[in-house]
Amino acid sequence: MPFTRQVSATRKAVLVVGAVTLLAGAVRFHALARPPEKVFDETYYATDGCWYAGEPYEDCGLESDVERSWVHPPLGKQIIALGIDGFGNRPFGWRFTAALAGTATVTLIGVLAFLLFGSALWAGVAALLGATEHLLFVQSRIAMLDVFLAFFVVAGFALLVADRRRSEPARATEPLAGEEEAHRARRPFRHLAGAAFGAAVAVKWSGLLALAAAAALAAGWEYARRKRAGDTRPFLSSTRREGLSLYTAFIVVPLLVYLIPWIPWLAERSFDLGELVGQHGRMAEYHLGLDTTKESGEAIHPYMSRAGGWLLLLRPVAYHWQGEPDCCAEILGIGNPALYWGALLVIPYLGLVWASRKEWQAGAILVPILVQLLPWFVVARPLFLFYMTPISPFLALGMAYPIRDLIRSGLDRRVAYAAATVVVGVCVGLFVFYLPVLTAAPVTYDQWRARVWFDGWV
Repeated sequence: MPFTRQVSATRKAVLVVGAVTLLAGAVRFHALARPPEKVFDETYYATDGCWYAGEPYEDCGLESDVERSWVHPPLGKQIIALGIDGFGNRPFGWRFTAALAGTATVTLIGVLAFLLFGSALWAGVAALLGATEHLLFVQSRIAMLDVFLAFFVVAGFALLVADRRRSEPARATEPLAGEEEAHRARRPFRHLAGAAFGAAVAVKWSGLLALAAAAALAAGWEYARRKRAGDTRPFLSSTRREGLSLYTAFIVVPLLVYLIPWIPWLAERSFDLGELVGQHGRMAEYHLGLDTTKESGEAIHPYMSRAGGWLLLLRPVAYHWQGEPDCCAEILGIGNPALYWGALLVIPYLGLVWASRKEWQAGAILVPILVQLLPWFVVARPLFLFYMTPISPFLALGMAYPIRDLIRSGLDRRVAYAAATVVVGVCVGLFVFYLPVLTAAPVTYDQWRARVWFDGWV
C-alpha cells in the first residue's frame, strides 16, 4: 500500500475504532455497580482484590489474613486492586478495571483487524462484533480474571502481527546473512508480544495456550518465508537464524514478566525461591486434583460444561439471579449466538482459506481459536463456558473474514452489502435484545423467558 494511502487508512481506522470503543465503554460502564452485591466468583476475586489493595482483611470479607484465590497467579487480582484503590471497596471499584480492560480489548480487536486487513471498514466491523459479543461484555462488568486474560492475549497477537507487518520488506526475498542479523536485532514488537503473553499467564495459567499459539505462528511464518524464497532447508535455516530471537521472545521474556507480579509475594517471604517453587507445586496439585463430582456423586457445580458444548452454548453460566417476588434480574454468561453458532461454519471456512489461498491472515485468526479451544476437550477438571472469554475476540475477527470476502467476491455490490449488513445487524441486534439479561436489568418473567430459549440456559 502506498505510504499516503496507508496514512489515510490509518487515520480512518483510528476514527472508526475510536467511535466503537466509546460505544463499548459507554455500555460497559453504564450501571456498573448493578447488582450492588458480589456475584459468582467475585466472592473470590473482588474480595482478594480488596486484600491486595491493602485493606484490613476483615473489611474485605476474609476470615483470615490469607487470600482465597491463591490457586491463580497474582496479576489479575492486583489489577482489580487498582480499581479498589481508586474508587473504594464497593461494586464500582471492584469492577472498574474489568470494564476498562474490556473496553480496551475492543480497541485491540480493531487494531488487530486493521493490521490483518489494512482497512478501516473491517477494523470497525471486527471491533463492533467484539464490542457486542455477549460473553466478552459480561466479563467486562464482573470482577473476575478472564477479561484481563483476554486483554493481554489480544494485545499479544496484535503485537505479533505488527512484528510481521514491520518485517514485511525483509520477507520479499531471503536476506543476506548480514542483513538478516541486523533485521533480527530489531524485533521489538515480537518481544513486546512475548511480554503480553507473559502477563496473560500471570493472570491465569491458561494463558500458556495463547503463548504456544503465538510461538507456533511466529516460527511457522519464518519457516514459510524461507521456503518461498527457495531455501532448501527452511527448518534448519529458520532455527539457526531466528531460534535465539524466538527463544527470548516466547520463553525468556514471558517468564520474566510472569515473575514480576510475584515480587511482593516473595518480598513477604524474604525472597525465598523455594517458597515460590512450593507455591507453584500447590497450585498445580490443586488444579490437577479437581474432580467434577462430589463423594456423593453429585456434580460439583451446576453450571459446569464440557468444551464440546461451548460453541453450541449448551450450558451458559448464571452469574446472578433475582427471582420472585421482583422477577426478574439476571446476569447470564453466554456467548452471542450469532457468533458462536456461526463459528461452526466460520472455523472451517478459515481453514479452507488458509489451505487453499495461502492467506496468512486466516491462520493468524484460526490458530488462536483452535490452540486455545481444543486442549480443553481432553481436560477432565470442572470447566465453564467463561473459559471461552479469550477466544471470543477471535470469533469476532473470524466472522469479519467471510463478510469481507463476500464484499470482495464479485457479487452484485448491493446484494453483497445487504447480506453483510444483515449478518452484522443480527449480531448487534441480538446483543441489544439480550442486554437486559446481561446486566441484571429488571424485566418481567415473559421478557426473561423470551431470551432464555432452552432449559440448559436456566
